[in-house]
Amino acid sequence: MFSAGLRLELRLRLRQGLSALGALGFLAVALTAVGLTLGQYPERLRPAGPAIGWAMTVLALVYANADWWLDQVQSGLNQRLRVGARDFAGFIFGRLFAGWLAALPWLLVAAWLIALFYSQPVPVALALAAGLLIASPALVGLSAFIAALRVLMGSVGVLIGAAALPLALPFVVVGVGLTETLSLAALGLSLGLSLLQTVVFALTTRWILSLV
Repeated sequence: MFSAGLRLELRLRLRQGLSALGALGFLAVALTAVGLTLGQYPERLRPAGPAIGWAMTVLALVYANADWWLDQVQSGLNQRLRVGARDFAGFIFGRLFAGWLAALPWLLVAAWLIALFYSQPVPVALALAAGLLIASPALVGLSAFIAALRVLMGSVGVLIGAAALPLALPFVVVGVGLTETLSLAALGLSLGLSLLQTVVFALTTRWILSLV
């Protein structure tokens, strides 16, 4: 079932490539808006760039995955799998893994956009990319969790999902810290935090979808 979920998600991602481009467009517009707001204070813009970029990237990734589970629920596949499949969790985890694979190039482009828009030096740009890649499983897990709340609770789930966005704060703080001090200890802390939150979000997403 894991491989079935993996193949399904990769096919859907390839068909819906425009949604990834739309999310990058959203990120570019958000970065531009904040840049114009702080443009009169250039001495503040560059130091604040990584923090702003991280926050906007989280929002853009959640936006890109807002409809993640709708196809599975609306087609009735979720209910059939939940009732008849022996490995419902494996199917969900396969889709999550494919979503993570699809997010990797997207996050690399996001790091490049942040460095470009806010004139970040090369070491900071590399630290941004490293931080986003390390946190990518947790970021994808958070997006999946919020999307699952949406299919379970409708508009109320959207509000609850928005309230869940502060759960991204720990790896945003750690990721921004990597741009200031890139060390093995900081990378290890970021990786450990990412893996912990990935497990929590994956299990919670699976549980929510079992209720739909």
